[in-house]
Amino acid sequence: MATLYDKKLSDPQAADIATAGSAAQTLSLTYSERQRNRLAVMLPSGQAAAIVLPRGQFLQVGDVLTSADGELLSIEAQPETLLCARAQSRLSLIRLVYHLANRHVRAMLTEDAVYIEPDPVLADLMVHLGATVRTVSVAFEPEGGAYAGGHQHHHHRHGSMDDDTSTDADAAMGKVGEMLSMAAHRTHDQDKRPGQTS
Repeated sequence: MATLYDKKLSDPQAADIATAGSAAQTLSLTYSERQRNRLAVMLPSGQAAAIVLPRGQFLQVGDVLTSADGELLSIEAQPETLLCARAQSRLSLIRLVYHLANRHVRAMLTEDAVYIEPDPVLADLMVHLGATVRTVSVAFEPEGGAYAGGHQHHHHRHGSMDDDTSTDADAAMGKVGEMLSMAAHRTHDQDKRPGQTS
C-alpha cells in the first residue's frame, strides 16, 4: 500500500530530526517536480508513495515530509541536464542574463555562469552573445523572480494531480492509484533500458 506524505515539517522540526539522526528516506526530485504539491513517486526503497500537500504549498530542497504514521521523507534536488553558459567578462555575463530575462527564462546564477533548461534556440543566442555553452548535469535551483512569494510557477504536466478548477480533496486522491501505477511503470521501463546510468 502506498504511503501518503501530507504534512511538511517546520524548519526547526526538520533541523531537530537531522540533528537527532532520525531515519528518513531521501527523495530526489527535479525542479519541475518540486513545483507540484501533489504527485506520485517511487521511493528509493521501491515503495510507492504519494505527496499531497495543501493547495499553495510546494516542495523545496531540504523539506522534510511526514506521513500519518510518522514516516519521514527528505526532499533533495535531483541533478538534471542543463545548459551552462560562461562569458568572457562580468559585463558579458550581465548582458547574457539581461537577454535571458527579457525572454522570461528560468535561470540559476552563479558568480561566473548562468544555467538554464536545454533549449537549442537559446543556446544559439548565448553563443551569438559570445558565451561558451556546454551541457552539464547539476541540481537546478533557479532564481525565484521579483514577484515570487515562494514558488510562482504552477505546472500542469502529465502525472500532476493539481486541478485549479476543483478543490475536492477526495477527487484528487482518487487519481493517486493511477499515478502510482504510471510512476511504477516509468521506473520499471527505465530499469530495463540497456546502458542506463544513474
